Amino acid sequence: MQKEIWIDMINPSHPLFFHPLVSEIKKDYNITVTLRDRGETVKLAKFLGLNGRVYGRDFEEPIKKILSMINRTIILSCSVKHFDYSISFENPMSVFISKLRNQKSILLLDNDVKYKADSIFFQSLESKIKLFADTIIIPQACEEAFRRHRQKNELKIYNGYKEDFYIADYQPDETVLKKLPFQDYIIIRGEAPNSFYVNKTSSILPQLFHLFTKENINILFLPRDKSDYSYPETEKISILKEPINGLDLINFSNVVLTGSGTMAREAACMGKTAVSFYPSDELLSVDAQLIKEGKIFHSRDPKEIVEYVLMNFNKKTTLKLERSKKVKKEILNIIKSCIE
Repeated sequence: MQKEIWIDMINPSHPLFFHPLVSEIKKDYNITVTLRDRGETVKLAKFLGLNGRVYGRDFEEPIKKILSMINRTIILSCSVKHFDYSISFENPMSVFISKLRNQKSILLLDNDVKYKADSIFFQSLESKIKLFADTIIIPQACEEAFRRHRQKNELKIYNGYKEDFYIADYQPDETVLKKLPFQDYIIIRGEAPNSFYVNKTSSILPQLFHLFTKENINILFLPRDKSDYSYPETEKISILKEPINGLDLINFSNVVLTGSGTMAREAACMGKTAVSFYPSDELLSVDAQLIKEGKIFHSRDPKEIVEYVLMNFNKKTTLKLERSKKVKKEILNIIKSCIE
């Protein structure tokens, strides 16, 4: 009898990560997918053929956010059918339900900054729940940080980044070029102010829009939350009206800028010029490592960012995926060995 696998996706980057995993293991296991309505999570999942039922949504207000997560956990615990293993990314809900059901959980993590947010009660509680996962899989870059919280034999380490996993088999789709409003452009995605672990500083998006427009640079703006849609489109600033593979957007762009981490790491792993304006000096270890390697530029100074982008705007890059393919194989082997 095939084992039952439950995969719960709660953030926009999760469909990208789990799509190749599902493709690899669906012939060997029965898979149930559930989703949370946050950002582009549901649209991306459908776009990638990951059909699953949607439970709950995310909120910007902290109290509503907390209550929504609690409510979603209760509903999922009653609704998800039998499973032998849960697999998720940065997801305390699936770990909690797995423990409640006395089933095994596999959790991937790469955000060690969350474990430093002890002053935020709910964030601290989330982080502690995650540590109850039966198997935790992390990148080598944040091994030291997680060793403080887990014993050596309870961590599985891979040498790379989670973004490598789903970039490994990427093949550029030239037809996307016809759907883009510009030929030469930069991508901008804002900060994630509604995450508990992010410093609630003012966004620098208005300054970036102003300065890049002044420099006659085309901007493809990718909204994160509903409030981002309040920024008006102009001749130089465009918001996509339909979902397009984010890796294609990155591949055909000149520079990628984000106030969070995932898209900068995707760009860096693809060999593109990447800028992070993450609102803190307390960076994720994976980001700090890529900055140290010179693959990501980090700053909160709009003028400094614009200067860096202008210097690298016409830089020629080559898509190289050999390293990412090795990382994908390594992560797959870890997950399969845990299930078997």
